[in-house]
Amino acid sequence: MKRLRKQHVLEQSIYGAIWIVIFLLPLIGGYFAMSGGLEREETRMVIRESWLSILPFFVLFLLNNYGLVPYFLFKKRYWQYTVSLIFVIGMICWLSPFPSANHFPKDFKRGELPHRMKENRRDQIIKTREKAREEGDVHWHESNPEQRPRGMGDPNGPGRFPKPTPFPYPPFVLRYLIHFIIAFLMVGFNIAIKLFFKSFRDEEMLKELEHQRLQSELQYLKYQINPHFFMNTLNNIHALVDIDTGKAKSTIVELSKLMRYVLYEASNKTILLSREVQFLKNYIALMSLRYTNKVSIQMDFPAEVPEVQIPPLLFVSFVENAFKHGVSYRSESFIHVLIQLDEGNRLSFRCSNSNNGSADEQHHGIGLENIRKRLRLLFGNDYTLSITEEEHKFDVLLIIPLLLSLIHI
Repeated sequence: MKRLRKQHVLEQSIYGAIWIVIFLLPLIGGYFAMSGGLEREETRMVIRESWLSILPFFVLFLLNNYGLVPYFLFKKRYWQYTVSLIFVIGMICWLSPFPSANHFPKDFKRGELPHRMKENRRDQIIKTREKAREEGDVHWHESNPEQRPRGMGDPNGPGRFPKPTPFPYPPFVLRYLIHFIIAFLMVGFNIAIKLFFKSFRDEEMLKELEHQRLQSELQYLKYQINPHFFMNTLNNIHALVDIDTGKAKSTIVELSKLMRYVLYEASNKTILLSREVQFLKNYIALMSLRYTNKVSIQMDFPAEVPEVQIPPLLFVSFVENAFKHGVSYRSESFIHVLIQLDEGNRLSFRCSNSNNGSADEQHHGIGLENIRKRLRLLFGNDYTLSITEEEHKFDVLLIIPLLLSLIHI
C-alpha cells in the first residue's frame, strides 16, 4: 500500500510540475519582451491574455483527470466517456476567450502599423536626399517626380511601398479547430500518463493478491500439518497405555506442551529458532518414551541458538517420518537430527534414520508433500532439499536462508 501511495504522489507531482511550467511560460516571455523594449503595461496585458487562454485547458484537464477518466474510461464506459469528452471540449472551446487587437502592443494595432510605415518611408527619403546633395551628383526638385529616386515614395512605381495590412487574425473556424487540436492532444497526453501509472497500480494489486493467496495456502498447509501431527502423537500415547501407564500419563503432560506451541506460537508467520529447537527436543523426547534401547536417538543442536527467525513447524514432518518409517522393533534402528548455522546466513537441517524398507512411504507422506509446497511458497528457488536413500540409511538435508525479509513473510 505504501508503494501505491508513493506512485499516486508521484503522478500528482508530475501533473503539478507540468502545469506550473505552462503557467510560468507567459511570465518568462514577458520578461524577455520587456528586455526588448516592450512597455510594462503592454507586457501585463499579454501575460494576462495568455493566462486567460490557458485557464480553460486547465479546467479541461481537471475535469478529465479527476472526473471523466476515473468514472467512465477506467470503468470501461467508452461511449459515455467519448460523448462527455467531446461535449466538455466543445464547451471549453466555446467559452475560451480569443485575443483582441486592443490587447496587443501598439505596433500590432490596425491604426498604428500604417502610421509607423509612413514614418519609416519619409525618414528613408530624407536620408537618401541628404546623401545625394552631399555627393553633388543629383539635384532634387520636390515638384518634379521624375527626379526622385526610382521607387522612393512613388505610390505607382514598381518599388512602391505595399499597403499595410491589419494584424492577421485567424478565421473563426480555424481558431476553433486549433483549440480542438490542442485540447485533444492534452487529453491524450493526460490519458497516457494515467494509463502508465494505472498499469503500475494494477501490477502492485496483483502482487498483493498473489501474496494473500500464498498466505492463505500456507495457512491451509500449516493447518493440515497440525491434525497429522496430533494423530501420530495420539497413536503413540495409545500404544503406551497398554505398555506403561505411568509413561502414558507423563506423555500426556508433554503433549500439552506441544499442543500449546502448535496452537498458539506456531500460528505466527515466523518463530524464533530457539523456540523451534525446543519444540523439536520436546517432540523427540515424547516419541522416545515408547522405544527401547535398541533405538539410538541423537540430537545435535547448537549450544547457543542465535536470535533468528524461521517459519514454524518446518522440520517436525521430517522427524515424524523418521520415527514412523525408520524405527523397527525387530532390529536396531537409529535417528539422528542435526541443526547448524552455515556461512552466508543459511541454516542446515539434517535428519538421518535407518532404512527398514518403507522408503517409498517416507518419500510420499502427506506431511512431507506439504513441506515441499511450503518451501516453494516461502523461498521460491532459494533453498535446498535433498532426500537420499541408501541400503541401510535414509537421509534428508534441508538448507534455507535466514533473511530479514523472511520475518515479514
